[in-house]
Amino acid sequence: MKIKLWVNLCLISFVLGLISCNNEKSPAPEVNNTDLIEIEFLKEGELSLINNSDVIKELDIEIAKSENERAIGLMNRSKLEENQAMLFIFEQDNSSGFYMKDTRIPLDIIFLGADSTVISISKNRRPFDLNSEGASSPYRFVLEINGGKSDDWGIEEGVTKIHWTETR
Repeated sequence: MKIKLWVNLCLISFVLGLISCNNEKSPAPEVNNTDLIEIEFLKEGELSLINNSDVIKELDIEIAKSENERAIGLMNRSKLEENQAMLFIFEQDNSSGFYMKDTRIPLDIIFLGADSTVISISKNRRPFDLNSEGASSPYRFVLEINGGKSDDWGIEEGVTKIHWTETR
């Protein structure tokens, strides 16, 4: 009786092994761009970058004022035109870091004080990077632009200021 039970268990194990070999895991599905969420840029204002009274660049901006808008930021965007940016506005000085979760494009993240002067710049942040980076001191505003543009436009810590107006 024990031998018969043992033979049956071996036979069942063998058959299950054959079935599992034929059911190999299929590769992860490829992500099709049509499956991705895509958020379009919505112009809500205009912003000037200023060095010593000289306007160095004018941008169309989307504004993130609420906690939810700031949490989403530029996530789920496949592009940001050169003259576009996102301005984050905080009611009080802040020191939390920014990360690139679900952000598909490289960004320069510019931290500004309450007087709208650049405090520090986190340059060429990699898409999808979950490492949080903040400013060297508390900030009141954050401007996100395409990666590498802060150098191209001559944005300088302690020199460059911003001025913006809302259009919505």
